[in-house]
Amino acid sequence: MRAGFWVARGYNPYSSLPFAPGVSFANDFGGLGSNFSAAIGYLPFWPVLLAGLYDFYALIGSPSPFVYYFLLKQPVIICDVLVAYFLYKYVGRRGSDKASFVLKVWLFSPYTIVLSGIWGMFDAIPVLFVVLALTARPGAHRGMWAGLATFAKSIPLIYTIPLVRGPKPVRNLALALGIPVVASLAIVWVAGWPVSVVGTTLQSTVTKGGSSLSIWETLFYLNTLGLISNVTLGLFAFAGYVWLVAVPVATFLAYRWFGFDTERGVSQSMLLITLTFVLLKGVVNEQYAVYLFALALIDVALWSPQRKRLLLAGIAAVVLFNFTNVLLFIRYVAPVVPQALTIEANIVSTIGPERNVLLFLEAVVLWVVEIYYFYSLVKERHVRTEDAPLGA
Repeated sequence: MRAGFWVARGYNPYSSLPFAPGVSFANDFGGLGSNFSAAIGYLPFWPVLLAGLYDFYALIGSPSPFVYYFLLKQPVIICDVLVAYFLYKYVGRRGSDKASFVLKVWLFSPYTIVLSGIWGMFDAIPVLFVVLALTARPGAHRGMWAGLATFAKSIPLIYTIPLVRGPKPVRNLALALGIPVVASLAIVWVAGWPVSVVGTTLQSTVTKGGSSLSIWETLFYLNTLGLISNVTLGLFAFAGYVWLVAVPVATFLAYRWFGFDTERGVSQSMLLITLTFVLLKGVVNEQYAVYLFALALIDVALWSPQRKRLLLAGIAAVVLFNFTNVLLFIRYVAPVVPQALTIEANIVSTIGPERNVLLFLEAVVLWVVEIYYFYSLVKERHVRTEDAPLGA
């Protein structure tokens, strides 16, 4: 909300964004003139989209902040519905009898409803582009969709190598990397935002630390119990960089094990890369799992129905983690209950240790799912199947 309000007024979203009069409902980032870290850690696509939505809100007369909140979520919800549709078409055209299962899980899972419709996190947009890349034929179109996915959010960059395989791979790679780079720099240049500030803010997300669904949560949890000192915890600062090495290694192994020349090979390679990324990145918030679940649904529907319960267990673990993290979902009613953040803070101060235990255990469940999924994929290495003929 702040980003849309201030970027529409020409502010740089990669620096401090103060309280937005008339639309902000919570002052948990500080008031006017306060000094706090940047509110945006994404490529320019998202803040520019938000500014456009705020401009539309202003154009219709700024009738109510609730109209603005509603507008902010529409692109995300629309893309979520489109993800469900294209996943349904993708697996249905390849003869799967689980197309309706994929559709129902995506549309009606509490995870996607909370993530997009209630929280408003925008990962459904890049996920849609990733799914469209998979539905496209290998070549320029797939490279283009891969580039748009990374432009929308930097996470899909990890899929670049599998998605650019095909005719003229150098051209495809140029599209996959050139679209986000050129489009982002063009926005920064036109808007007049200092490149150094943008770069510093984006770089801070690479090694960001803290409590999360990542396996590194173990260190932070032991620190809260006093079993690991702050000094010792600091010695593990390198953990934030591990994924930068692990993801290329996983990409290489995926190519050796599954190949990038068939739909099964590309999908399961991307799944292996995602599992590595989500396990080892310094901070993994709940929205990161959306990439894992989209690819896992394709895997379950087309090749691995035995992993259906594993997928559902992973979804349940992330929903419960969010329910505990955003305590009892109280924070989500803050727009209509101004005291919500205070109520949440008071409960957290009372049950803080118990809440930390639950967060840790819920994260452990997801790690077990991810590690077992990784293991089951490795067992299938070198199992390659020809692409299924497309149905009507």
